[in-house]
Amino acid sequence: MTRVGAAAVALVAIAGIAWQYLETTPVRLGFEDTDDPALMVSFIRQYPAVFSQAGVVLVLMAIALIVAVLAVTPVIAPARDSLSSRTTMAFGLIAAAILLVGGGIRVGSSGPLLHMAGLSQASGEAAYVAAQVASQAALITGILALCLWIVGLSVGGVRNRTLPALMCALAIAPAYRIAGGLLGPLGLLPQIDVFWFLGVLSILGTFAWLLLLGIVLFRRAGPTNG
Repeated sequence: MTRVGAAAVALVAIAGIAWQYLETTPVRLGFEDTDDPALMVSFIRQYPAVFSQAGVVLVLMAIALIVAVLAVTPVIAPARDSLSSRTTMAFGLIAAAILLVGGGIRVGSSGPLLHMAGLSQASGEAAYVAAQVASQAALITGILALCLWIVGLSVGGVRNRTLPALMCALAIAPAYRIAGGLLGPLGLLPQIDVFWFLGVLSILGTFAWLLLLGIVLFRRAGPTNG
């Protein structure tokens, strides 16, 4: 068990929570309808750095996730069953790659969007919609893959007794995100606010689980392990 892996997991969690905080910036500043392109173009004109900041955080999170996946997966889900271990690792690396793309879109979108908005309001709104659809698709997919990695770790932790049973049970948050992410678009979940709220909480719960994992790994690593 390396302290590097523990630190990487903790960094993923902290970056994820910071990203979620930055995502709420428009609402906190009074731009409540984030689905309104005209309103969001106005927001980006006034606060052009916010999207870039969120993108940088996502890029850092993706890089830390690569380290975490490579360092932690073989320890928690060792290759006794090599297929399940490799599959779990693959989900984590896929999540990192997709989140890196989503972060890159966030970092690079504000400048071109403001340029298009300078040509005409309609062009700016169209550019916002394009960037938002692309980044949201990447981020939703990346979070889904991240949750699959966590659930894979939890299953491996139970089978190999490498994680506390209670912690594995707490993976219900990312498991709910997987179920909601797959069943919701198919129309198999009722369209009521409580499921939307639970979906948002499941993202925060996913990063909280990773933070807890980082703490557990730090305690196991001890003061002398590298």
